[in-house]
Amino acid sequence: MKPIYISILLIIMFAKSTLSQGRTDGFFKGKGNTEIVLGGGAEFAKWYYAGNNRIFVPRTIYNANLFIAAGLFNKVDFYLSAPYVSINGAGSIQDGSAYLKLEALNKKFNSGSLSISMAIGCSGNLANYQTEGLNAIGQQAKVLDFRPVVHYFSNDGWFGTFQFGYGLKSAPVPDCINTALKFGKATAKLYFDIWYDYQLGLGGLDYRGTPAPNTFRELRVDYHKIGATIYTPVWSRLGVFAGPAYVITGRNISQGLAINAGLVLKSD
Repeated sequence: MKPIYISILLIIMFAKSTLSQGRTDGFFKGKGNTEIVLGGGAEFAKWYYAGNNRIFVPRTIYNANLFIAAGLFNKVDFYLSAPYVSINGAGSIQDGSAYLKLEALNKKFNSGSLSISMAIGCSGNLANYQTEGLNAIGQQAKVLDFRPVVHYFSNDGWFGTFQFGYGLKSAPVPDCINTALKFGKATAKLYFDIWYDYQLGLGGLDYRGTPAPNTFRELRVDYHKIGATIYTPVWSRLGVFAGPAYVITGRNISQGLAINAGLVLKSD
């Protein structure tokens, strides 16, 4: 049986998303293969980083997401994502995204293989959702994202993935850079990983800062996040997954434990 080559990208990498682990992964679907992911979860936040100051702001953030990954060719994948976010009862469809990933280099070794890919994508708001106040759904940014992805996969299923991205955002939302590390194992019967995600906003203002922002769209968002994912097949074309995430520290972002779960439907 082949290893489980999956992409679990439940929530697109927006500042207020509950789960992040990079925009894409290091695996390729293969020509003609498609995966549909239906997921959701919640973040139970008690704190909010107003600039660098942590203040008590309890919020419950629910999410649902539709994610589609398709192998256009053996080393060319296409991704689509559309999330729904609800904060303290105020909800809306959020920012949709589309990504294309191409493998540029693949080097075989006795112990495994090393690949380098390039992912290019864009995202933008799918609705005129709330951008102001503590129930803000997002920043309604139009984003162009560029990221190389370095992926090592060993013969016994262990892997490591590193990606670095630059997000070019529409004004007044600040641009950002992002790095993500992921380590795990993919076998025929089980997939699991642990990940670390870092984002740095370039410029921008702080909530309750000086000078005060005219709109929440001017806020910069930094974070250090950690999390994990576990996946197992139920039938040949259906699998289930779950995973936690947590913001260690950040800037203009909520802090709380997030739990997500869902289904993965694979083409025959």
